[in-house]
Amino acid sequence: MSVDHDVGSITLRVANGPGRTARPGGNGHRPGHGLAGMRERVALLGGSLSAVPAPGGGFVVCAVLPLAENA
Repeated sequence: MSVDHDVGSITLRVANGPGRTARPGGNGHRPGHGLAGMRERVALLGGSLSAVPAPGGGFVVCAVLPLAENA
């Protein structure tokens, strides 16, 4: 995970590794809103979100959020 900033925005980056095989019957958790929910929330703040496969497996999710005084 990393957090960076410049004059006009904050960038949040989270990466994970390859997942494990899901167990039959699920894990007992209800599904959430996933990437669509994250994308919607970031858009409400005037930012952008990307999610791409990582080279060794897993994913990299990056959100760029404008600073309030520049929005």
